[in-house]
Amino acid sequence: MKHIKLRIIFLWIFCIVSISNFSQQKQIDALKEQLKNRSLSDSLKIKYLGDLGWYYSSFSSDSAFKYNKLALALSKKTNNLGGISQAYNDLGIVHYRLSQFDSSLVYYRKSLTIRKKINDNVGIASLYNKIGIAHNQLFQLDSAIFYAFESLKIYGKLGQKKFVAANLNNIANLYKDTKQYQKAFEKHQEALKIRTSLNDEKGILESFVGIGNVHIALKNIDSAKVYYEKSLEIGTKLNAINELSTIYNNLGTLYKSENDFTKSFANFKKSLQIRQQLQDNYGIASTLLSLSDLQMKQKNYLESERYLHQGLTIAKSVKANELQQDAYKQFMELKAYLKQPDSVSFYKEKFIAMQELLINNKVIQQLSELETKYQTAKKEAEIAEQKEIVLQKELALKNKSLYATIVTFALLFLGLLFFANFKKNQFKRRQMQKEIDLKDALATIKTQNRLQEQRLRISRDLHDNIGAQLTFIISSLDNLKYLSKDANDSLKEKLTNISSFTSDTIFQLRDTIWAMNKAEISVEDLHTRVLSFVQKAKKAVPNTEFDINYDIDTNMGFSSLVGINIFRVIQEAINNAIKYADAKKITIHLYKDETVFKASIIDDGKGFDIKKVDLGNGLANMEQRISEINASISIDSALEKGTKIMIQLPLKN
Repeated sequence: MKHIKLRIIFLWIFCIVSISNFSQQKQIDALKEQLKNRSLSDSLKIKYLGDLGWYYSSFSSDSAFKYNKLALALSKKTNNLGGISQAYNDLGIVHYRLSQFDSSLVYYRKSLTIRKKINDNVGIASLYNKIGIAHNQLFQLDSAIFYAFESLKIYGKLGQKKFVAANLNNIANLYKDTKQYQKAFEKHQEALKIRTSLNDEKGILESFVGIGNVHIALKNIDSAKVYYEKSLEIGTKLNAINELSTIYNNLGTLYKSENDFTKSFANFKKSLQIRQQLQDNYGIASTLLSLSDLQMKQKNYLESERYLHQGLTIAKSVKANELQQDAYKQFMELKAYLKQPDSVSFYKEKFIAMQELLINNKVIQQLSELETKYQTAKKEAEIAEQKEIVLQKELALKNKSLYATIVTFALLFLGLLFFANFKKNQFKRRQMQKEIDLKDALATIKTQNRLQEQRLRISRDLHDNIGAQLTFIISSLDNLKYLSKDANDSLKEKLTNISSFTSDTIFQLRDTIWAMNKAEISVEDLHTRVLSFVQKAKKAVPNTEFDINYDIDTNMGFSSLVGINIFRVIQEAINNAIKYADAKKITIHLYKDETVFKASIIDDGKGFDIKKVDLGNGLANMEQRISEINASISIDSALEKGTKIMIQLPLKN
């Protein structure tokens, strides 16, 4: 009987998703038919391509990427800024649905830059909201709250009540994640009031789910069940499959807490079915781990282990560290039940390693505060204990002679005087040391300020004098070419070469000024500069594909010398790949491996034999620059197998 019910449930879910997919397929077919019209304007083509990407994003990420990139290419070709920003936005959404939150942030920020240029306030507010949600998925809660409030401000000024309610809902969820439950309730109620006034059923559904989640966090199971059932009724009516997957998952967790394993299993299975249809890898991994825990509670250890392996594999693929930690914890418990101590130790090490990875500065700060409170309490307890000992001694001294009492008090008084004097001198020494440290710090700051002022003055001189002179030279050379119409081709070629050389010198001068203007160059600055250089390179070699990515804390920085040298080496490597290797694809990757910063430049060009080729000025200059910053460089190449250049820079702790 139970199996029949489950089959009916799965059939119902399949029908819902199939109906949704059928409706979407009709829209897709209609859009493709429209695109066949040759008289269609470019702006409409861009819109239809973007719409196709949107429809495909819910069930076929490959097709979504394809049509969104076509929309982006056509928008760039026709210089349609609105189309470019929308294409970046849609690409970010596809990455988000694939749980690739870092990649989604890259595209959201690209879209945001353009929308700020064209003063698209609604688009800016929407992107702030999406960026906040992506930060929340990465557990960067400070950034998530900041962007949610920025979005709320703009929607409030524009009078967009529906989006104001959506932002209030997101902020409430963030408050819940930071355990500020009262604030979470308040924001959810604000959002629900607006949505009720607008008769926004889908918004009301989201509010009910959010309020239910807060009740779950407070262990108000009955209240949570009421709100989940309300949201389930609306979600079924609206065929809101994304929301239904979350509701079923939450109901599964709720029934599990009540030990109603049959209902819990049925709801988890419903959630898993929908999330698999939606290709929601993060959600799939989360539900699989919930099913594993449910099976373990019922002592179905083999089933539990099967779900665990599936969930851990998917969690690793989407880099969901918190889910991996949960999986390792469950493995420890499972192996303990199965009496496999070696496996328990293995997964314990994995769990501890992941736990350390998730610790951030806030946690460290909280631990520090707790330690301070603990030490204070400990000292107070010690003082109280000492007072008790003194009182006991005083009671004992009452039975002794008056002379002994006087001597004891005299010694105690002298001891207190000595202690007070010692503390006074100690305090003075600390104050003097603080004053010395403060003076040293002020002197250091003054020195740094003078150095920064000198850098800025030199960079201004370079820009205003040498830059202006080089620009004048280019202008003069262009005039000479114009005046020398009858000159021979050799002279014209020389003038062109000199003009090109001077232009390259100006670009190099600007890079140098960029480095000099900064006391420190962050990884994000370096990444942006490389992107700028690659954009210029693309114009020169449009058939060459460039792939640039970085997997490292964007706030990490280098000194200006280190930053400019790394940039120059990357620049030289790209130039070599273009000029000599005839590369069709060049990949640049910036990342951190433990305590070493690494930058790799890989091309698929002709390559060369390292043993037979004499290193030219370019490669020699690269090695010289790297040695100046105490880093290392390796060049790996072979004929017809391309070239890989790896830069490694040890990082200070």
